[in-house]
Amino acid sequence: MRFPGIRSPWTAGATIVAALAFLGAAIALVQAPMRADLRRQIARRDASIVAAVLEKQIGGGENPDEADPLVALLDAAAIPGLPGMVGARLHAPEGTLFATLLGDTNIPAGASELVAGAIRDEVGVRYTASPRPLLDLAVPLHDPGGTMVGIAAMTLDASGLAAEYERLDSSLARQGWLAFGVLGSAMAAVLGFVFRRLQRLNRLLEERSERLVRANRELALASKTSAVGAVASHLVHGLRNPLAALQHFVARDGRGDAADQADAAATARRMKSMLDDVVRVLRDEQGLAGFEIGGGELCTELERRLRSTLAGHTVRLETHAEEGPSLDNRSGNLALLVLENLAMNAVQAIDGPGTIRVEAGRAAGSGWCFRVSDTGPGIAPAAAARLFTPQESTKPGGTGLGLALSRQLARHLGGDLRLDRTGPDGSTFLLELPADAG
Repeated sequence: MRFPGIRSPWTAGATIVAALAFLGAAIALVQAPMRADLRRQIARRDASIVAAVLEKQIGGGENPDEADPLVALLDAAAIPGLPGMVGARLHAPEGTLFATLLGDTNIPAGASELVAGAIRDEVGVRYTASPRPLLDLAVPLHDPGGTMVGIAAMTLDASGLAAEYERLDSSLARQGWLAFGVLGSAMAAVLGFVFRRLQRLNRLLEERSERLVRANRELALASKTSAVGAVASHLVHGLRNPLAALQHFVARDGRGDAADQADAAATARRMKSMLDDVVRVLRDEQGLAGFEIGGGELCTELERRLRSTLAGHTVRLETHAEEGPSLDNRSGNLALLVLENLAMNAVQAIDGPGTIRVEAGRAAGSGWCFRVSDTGPGIAPAAAARLFTPQESTKPGGTGLGLALSRQLARHLGGDLRLDRTGPDGSTFLLELPADAG
């Protein structure tokens, strides 16, 4: 797999920028809840100080049994160390407004929730930034015996708290930028290194892909060359016997009876037919023509090619073809060379009258199975063991290469050629081809 986009430096830059943006967003998302939590802690710290002061005022009287929360609230408001008090209200333990000491008599929005929390003996805190920094508190007041005697609701000037918040935000921002700088630099360095490695791997993949494409072309060329070589060998094998007969006829200065002259003419026609067939096969190998051919058409063409050969023999050729997938003309021509060689071998094997039967039917899968049977004497066991290997021929003028070349052609088409049976009543060869032969 190749990564074309990795070659562009813009891709690497955009990826690094996107990663840094993600890092910045992650740092901001982490800091947001941290900032909110720290602000709550600071506000509660101030609220705890005020609560401690109020509790001290209540418990510091001469008669603890007569602790007055109103007096304590007034005393606390007068303490110079506390932030400026904008408003102060005193609520009964059950939350009812008891007295308003400072500010508006109206209860500020949201203050009732703070008072409700104080009824549960919780210190309520709420910070408001605008239009003026304010801190609303609801502090439960207890007497020295621990009994709640009231709730002090106060609104304090939070200018100092706002300044502390600004310092907190500034500190968190510096820490965030520092973390972003350190982690961003490390991330950019790592991503840059990774992209350089990926670019290098991409170049290697492209080089290997180019080599694979070249190798595939060379294999295709070698495959075609192999097929052409096999066809040429088939031609040499087929012409050897006719040339020997012509050589014998010419050696006698062309003298001979009418039968010899007829044999010479038939031999010449046979050689011309073989040359025409081979030229057609080679033309199809080069892709100059293209069409499909069925099993019945193959059998018909085989009968045509063998007609002149069988004219001088008492051997009968029978063919039968079933419906099946079509073959392209290139594969069909090569299959015809194999079938023709098998039929010619059968003609030479039959001594006297006999029958050659060629059947074309579907294979076990979706391809073709051609069955070539004869009524000859069969093949000797010793010869059958080495049937498809080059060997010394037992026929006059033979090369011993016919079946080996035929199997080579069959395997070039993705199929196989094998001997199915042999015996005194004849032999049967099977040529099996896939549907996409060739």
